[in-house]
Amino acid sequence: MTERPPQRTPNRQLAALISEAGFSHAGLARRVDQLGLEHGLDLRYDKTSVTRWLRGQQPRGTTPALIAEVFTRRLGRRLSAQDLGLDACAPVYAGLEFAATPEEAVDIVGGLWRKDSGSHAELRKIAFTPAGLVVPSRDWLIGRPDERVGRGETTPATPACPPRAAPACPAGAGSPTAAPGSASPTVDIAALRSVGELFRTLDNAYGGGHARQALVRYLEHEAEPMLRGTYGEQAGRRLFAAVAT
Repeated sequence: MTERPPQRTPNRQLAALISEAGFSHAGLARRVDQLGLEHGLDLRYDKTSVTRWLRGQQPRGTTPALIAEVFTRRLGRRLSAQDLGLDACAPVYAGLEFAATPEEAVDIVGGLWRKDSGSHAELRKIAFTPAGLVVPSRDWLIGRPDERVGRGETTPATPACPPRAAPACPAGAGSPTAAPGSASPTVDIAALRSVGELFRTLDNAYGGGHARQALVRYLEHEAEPMLRGTYGEQAGRRLFAAVAT
């Protein structure tokens, strides 16, 4: 006697979001197809596809991430595949979405570093298409510079001493200081730039694959904690610039 396939559970989360967004089944399918085109994907979904998703069928590949992005754009809040009751998958937008805030940028690059230092099988699931660079490049060109990148409160800088009091000044007066218990932002930034130069030298001499994992682990374990730490506005801008280069 053959076993019956397990019963699918209707996807009530997706149904609720479709109702909230005011999508028809055909309208949702059309938006997913259009979003796929932005990333060089030739998708052919229709209203029947959406009906199957609502009945519990799981779309394949990067489609769950595309569906989530359609709802994110419509509803104005970040939604994941899991929020839609869909299986998690490698997001098609990993690193191809222009971050709205510095904090979101750190989340994006941090996630990429963790994936890169982990299983390469996960990275292979991410769709690659040159067309995917169009949207973030456009958003970067027309976007406004971040008004603030500093995080938390730092210890106020020691005020510069007047010339006559110079002999009595403590060491480092007038220069930025780090929060108690943390390294000086200036020292950390200098170290980041030195490490970056080292890896660029290795890349030029032996190719990018030679020390890739070492670089990724450095970024994950050293640069990311710095980015998530506490720093003032000027130090923060230097820090972001150092990590980016």
